[in-house]
Amino acid sequence: MRLFSLINLAVFQLIWFLSATYQDSGIPIILALMCIHFLFSPSRKADIEVLPIALIGITVDQLLMILQVIQIPHSLTPILPLWLMLLWCVLAWCFNHSLQWLSQLSPYKISGLGAIFGTLSYYAALQLNVFTSAYSPVYFVLIMATVWALLLPFLTRLHALITRSEK
Repeated sequence: MRLFSLINLAVFQLIWFLSATYQDSGIPIILALMCIHFLFSPSRKADIEVLPIALIGITVDQLLMILQVIQIPHSLTPILPLWLMLLWCVLAWCFNHSLQWLSQLSPYKISGLGAIFGTLSYYAALQLNVFTSAYSPVYFVLIMATVWALLLPFLTRLHALITRSEK
């Protein structure tokens, strides 16, 4: 794995932690980390071009919010909070760097990884009280596993289409 892929992975994990721990009050630090990441990225143009991936993730999370699968405490609006939108932007960048290896896997393997790791990420956030859910933990896990089993292969394919068109 190239050095920047490791940096990208570390930045994503740090931003996930800041988002889960500080939410809105962590936004200035999140933005600073995103700026530093972007400045040092070996593929700034590609990092901008993959932002539609973030828009899809934001849309999915907004739908999950409408369906009350995720409920953001202390949210004054029914709109997804900025810290979660920024997290999606950083995840989109991961497809150019630390998640690039996904493109080498079959859609079925990507689906399984999404069902496991996407669900674990949201379940960890649920356990940390980043958000609540109108659903029991079992239904929450089943919903998230289904969402991520479909979403991760779709986003991986979208990334391949975006990056193929830039060559």
